[in-house]
Amino acid sequence: MYQLKSDDSVELSDELRAHIVTYNKQYFNAERIPLGFKFVDKKRVMVAGISGQVFGNWLLINWLWCDDSVRGRGLASRLLNELESKATALGANIAQLDTLDFQAKPFYEKNGYQVKYQMANYPLDGCRYFMEKSL
Repeated sequence: MYQLKSDDSVELSDELRAHIVTYNKQYFNAERIPLGFKFVDKKRVMVAGISGQVFGNWLLINWLWCDDSVRGRGLASRLLNELESKATALGANIAQLDTLDFQAKPFYEKNGYQVKYQMANYPLDGCRYFMEKSL
C-alpha cells in the first residue's frame, strides 16, 4: 500500500530532477559542459556574469546578470560574445535562452537572437520569451 504525502520542499524537487536526469542520460549521446565568465572589480567582487552549458549542438544560456553600476558599459555584450565563442569551439551551432518582458529582450535582439516562442500572461500579466540564434 502506498501513502500519498504533501511535500512542497526544494528537496523533493531536487530529488525528482535527479531521477529524471539519470533516466534521460540513457537516451542522450551528449554531455553537458558547463560554461561561464564574469567580470570582477578591484576587490574581486563580481559585477557581471554569464553562465550556460553546451549540450550537443546547443548552447543553453542560463543566466546573464550585470550590476546596475556597470550597465551600459558593454560588459554584457562581451560576456555573451565570449560564451558564444567558447560554445562554438566546443561544437555548438545554435544558442537558446529565455527572458522576461521587463528584462533583456531588446539586448538579445540587438545581438542576433530571435523570439521562437512566447508565453503571454506569464506568470500573470507579463510575457516570457524563448529566443534562439544560429552561431
